[in-house]
Order: sequence, then structure tokens, then C-alpha cells
Amino acid sequence: MSTNAQQCIYTKLSKEHNFKISYILIKDTDLNNPFRTRKLTLTISNKKRKLIQQIKLNTNILYDDVFKKDTSSRSYITNFNTQADAPDYDYGDLIIADLNFDGKEDIALKFDSGGNGGPLYKFYLQNNRGTFDLSGYLTDYIGSFPANINSKNKTLTTQIHANVHQESRKTYKFNPQTKKWRLLKSVMIEA
Repeated sequence: MSTNAQQCIYTKLSKEHNFKISYILIKDTDLNNPFRTRKLTLTISNKKRKLIQQIKLNTNILYDDVFKKDTSSRSYITNFNTQADAPDYDYGDLIIADLNFDGKEDIALKFDSGGNGGPLYKFYLQNNRGTFDLSGYLTDYIGSFPANINSKNKTLTTQIHANVHQESRKTYKFNPQTKKWRLLKSVMIEA
């Protein structure tokens, strides 16, 4: 086994925070093994560079170009890169958006480059203390970054490849009183 360290700094995604992603790429010397494991650290600081939080995780399969440049990110808070294409439902490596409609910045962090359905994300919601908590529901049940975020209706809509001829479109609704999500609608559409 050999290791390779990388990092990328993101300063245009937030009005309040800067982000740094550092990772160690562990390469298996077995040339027949296509899988790459990364030990990833997301460092969150305020604009004055005071440390807010560090999130550490091991990623699944990620392509070699992930977390190499800040332009592979987007922010629905600062409108950075929001008009960029999302080929194969890839909205970026690090995405900042208000995902639970509470006016706070939340984080979507790519942890698996995925297959036909596109990449998978871990979702972290900002709490009242200003730190970020993993959202089990968004990570485990939604997984893909939403193609549509509707703050008026408090819905997230994902769209991914389901098979050769169809895509799956699912809409999830957030209830701000109970702080719970529910699947509102699931349809198959012609690709």
C-alpha cells in the first residue's frame, strides 16, 4: 500500500465559512483492484479562519479528479457555479445550500462517485450552535443531490437514471414542526 495526500480550499461557497478538504488517497498495489479509498477531512472555519469543526470520514469509490479544484463545487447561498451543467447528476464535490429550509447553510459532500445513478452525498445540516450534524435521512434515503430545491413548498426533488429508458424522480417534503422528511411522490419518467 502507498498513500498520496491532497487538499482543496473553497472560499466562494459561503458568506460565513471557508472549507478545506484534505484527504489521503490509499492506493492498493494490486493493479487489478480499481477501488480507491480516501481518508477525508472537511475542515470548516469562519471567514476570519477560526476553526469551527472538522468532519472525518472514509469515502467509498471516488474518481481521481474529485476534490482537486474549487470549481468542482457549487453554492446555492452565494450562487457560485449554480448554472454549471450537472452531467450524470453530478452537482459537484462540495455543495452548500439550505437543505432543510431554516435559513442556515448546509453541506452536501460527495463520498461516492456512484454508477449510472450518479454520485452519492453525505448531508450535514447546520444546527443552532453553528456546527454541522450528519442527516441520516438525507444521506441514507435520498443520497443524490436534489435537482430541484423548492423553499416555498419545502421540497427536494431528485432525478437519477433508473434503467436504460427511464429516470426516477422522487420528491421529498420537509415538515419544519416535526423536523421530519417524507417521500411525497415517486414517478418513473421516459429518459
